[in-house]
Amino acid sequence: MTSNDKALGRRDRARAFVPELIPEPQDLDRTGPLDAKEQQQLDRIHAARDHHQAAKWMRGKALDAAFRRRLFRGEDGQRTRQQYLDDEWDGISESAAYREIGEWPLAKAITDALERPAPDSHVRALVDVADKQGHGEVARWYAELRRHGQQAGRRVTAEVVANLADFLRSGAEPERLEALFVPRQLPPARKPAPAKRTGRGAGEAVTGTVVAHGQDQPVGSFPNLGMSADGDGTGPAGEAGRWVLSSEHVARLSAWIADGASKAKISPERAADLLVEALTDDTFQHWIAARAWT
Repeated sequence: MTSNDKALGRRDRARAFVPELIPEPQDLDRTGPLDAKEQQQLDRIHAARDHHQAAKWMRGKALDAAFRRRLFRGEDGQRTRQQYLDDEWDGISESAAYREIGEWPLAKAITDALERPAPDSHVRALVDVADKQGHGEVARWYAELRRHGQQAGRRVTAEVVANLADFLRSGAEPERLEALFVPRQLPPARKPAPAKRTGRGAGEAVTGTVVAHGQDQPVGSFPNLGMSADGDGTGPAGEAGRWVLSSEHVARLSAWIADGASKAKISPERAADLLVEALTDDTFQHWIAARAWT
């Protein structure tokens, strides 16, 4: 690369990103190493990618500012947060907005430490640890993990990041980053406990692990979400008209999650977290609403 090429690259990096910097998609039959112009075009493509990711943490910071400064209230001072989100943020829910607000400090810290943004799934795997141990410290570990992966030719997947989160959550620090790339070991299979059923099919055992309310839950079991010992939704968790899952629901979900986790080679706890994340997303609300009348 000539001195002129280097100077061109420095000037290009110094420019603010604008869409016009993205090269036009065009079919070209080129082979061999990239020349200086092609390298510059690839750098601009990567700049567009990083700009998009960085804009996501900026969006979270913007929502944070609008909420904490109470700028959402509007000209008449009566507008609620959700009304503001409906008017100005394409109708996202408050829960989705608060999720973005909770993620942006870590996403920014990672961008600063790594000099490029991280995928959303990586940020979400680390955000609860960062809230307790500090965004800068967790971002430093993540950046080290990414650099190690690049140097060793190892892909940093969401599962690898989850391994890092487990280490940091336990208060321990991995002695060797390479250990984080080892697949998680699934816990040994537990003998399913028979669940009490009522109505048709009473007396039949269902697979999965069911724990009565108030008992210690075994590792890897799906929480019973406050079921009473009889599994009928009555008692403390079923008072005031609050609906809870039946013991049969819990048993079926436990078995289904454990089976899916085994096939995906992840822990049941991680699979349960992913399921809860999917079910609490806005798309599930739209999905269930669309089917409620069919």
